[in-house]
Amino acid sequence: MTKKKVVKKKSVDKGDLRVSDLTITDEFKTIVNSADGRAAAEELMKIPRGIVLVVDEASKPCGVITAREFLTKIVEGGNPTEMSVNNLMNTDIMEIKYSALLDSVVPKVTERDPYAVVVTDKEGNLKGYFSPKDYQEALAKINYI
Repeated sequence: MTKKKVVKKKSVDKGDLRVSDLTITDEFKTIVNSADGRAAAEELMKIPRGIVLVVDEASKPCGVITAREFLTKIVEGGNPTEMSVNNLMNTDIMEIKYSALLDSVVPKVTERDPYAVVVTDKEGNLKGYFSPKDYQEALAKINYI
């Protein structure tokens, strides 16, 4: 995997823009890790473009499910609706803090290039999903190219 480099377009005082300035509470549903694929599919179908975040018993994010996970299991010969979400989810997630500065978060997300980015509070509790749309908005707000 090739690391991407982010170059700042121009120096503008955007230093106080935070993740909390974005709308991160849309584009996802949550499901507990004890659920099955059928329940995940039902939740995924409720959002036109989004993901299902899998959380543990303490509501900590532990994985993500998109249509891709369902298709992968079907191609492998399985029935994803009968699987545990633990066997279905992608665990390549990155956590960023709700209070983090966009100027410091965007380069880290770009370099790491995770499957999904979740936003948590200082205790690690889920606050939202940093979607590709949020990423683009963050780039525009801090004037990155």
